[in-house]
Amino acid sequence: MKKVFIMIFILSFVIISYSSTIHVSADTVKGGDEFYVLKNNVQVIKGTLKVLTDLATVTLVNDEWRKLASEGGIKIKTDTMEATAVSLEYDLKKDTGLLEGNVETVIILENNDKKIYIYCDEINFDNKNKTYSGKMNSEKELVKIIKDDYLIFSRSFEYDENTKILVLNNNVKITNPKKKIDMETTKATFKTDKNEISANKVKLTLEIEDKEENK
Repeated sequence: MKKVFIMIFILSFVIISYSSTIHVSADTVKGGDEFYVLKNNVQVIKGTLKVLTDLATVTLVNDEWRKLASEGGIKIKTDTMEATAVSLEYDLKKDTGLLEGNVETVIILENNDKKIYIYCDEINFDNKNKTYSGKMNSEKELVKIIKDDYLIFSRSFEYDENTKILVLNNNVKITNPKKKIDMETTKATFKTDKNEISANKVKLTLEIEDKEENK
């Protein structure tokens, strides 16, 4: 009976989800006219978005099944991003979401041969427009971003996959041990396709080897 009930739930959810196909599965489903609670081995798929968790709630908003909320360990994946977090709130109509709690994100760049790794407390993301913004909640902590040999820190950031521009705000520090670069500034932009940096009021250190090789 459990499997039959889940199949009926999936079918009805597809019909009422404003012409978008949403596949939902879970070990148990409970709910009514305004919400459904999904427990254990929960999987939600809409377009390129895939959410894996053990507890989620789908809620009716203005007569539309629109809000997806989950807590207790989240894994999400899109065509260009993967992330883990403690909680997720997602608007199924706008395709926008908020990840919170020990968020670890990987943004996959073109051709899947380059990646950006981001570690922060929370990230807002727009899966349609492919934009991201994130921050740390404590003033004493900084967002950590890794791209190739670059190690980047800042209080907050914004990233647009379309323009490939990473905007870094407040307490920005960019280092590259391989290229011997050490930069500090209040705001910077980083072009992820070319590794180009733009900033004002910068403290920049470029190390030069003193020793010459013996010929």
